[in-house]
Amino acid sequence: MAVMLRASSIFPITPLVRKVQNLAMELFEISEQNALDYAAEQVALAEAWGSPETAGQFDWPYHIKKDLGESRKLKWKREQEREEFESAQKQKYAALDALIAHPPRRPFGC
Repeated sequence: MAVMLRASSIFPITPLVRKVQNLAMELFEISEQNALDYAAEQVALAEAWGSPETAGQFDWPYHIKKDLGESRKLKWKREQEREEFESAQKQKYAALDALIAHPPRRPFGC
C-alpha cells in the first residue's frame, strides 16, 4: 500500500501559505486541511516559477477564484461573489475574442 503525503507535509508552511489558505477558506467550501495542502502546493509552485518575493506579489485572490472556482468547480461561499467573478471573466473572454477576430491594423511597411 502506497503512503500518500500531503502537500503541507512536504512544503514549508510560511505566512504566505497561511494567507493563501485563509483566502481559499473565505471564498470556498473547503476544509482547513485541504486549503492548507492547496496553499502549500500553489505557493511552492509560484516560488519555483519566480522567487519568494514575486510569489508574494502574485494576484492570489484572482488565482484562487480561477483555479478553485472555475477549474476545480468548488462551491463558492457567496453566490454574489461567484456571479461577479464569472461576469468579469465573460467580459475578458469577449474582449479577447473581439481582438482575435479583428486584430489592430499595422501601418504599411511595418
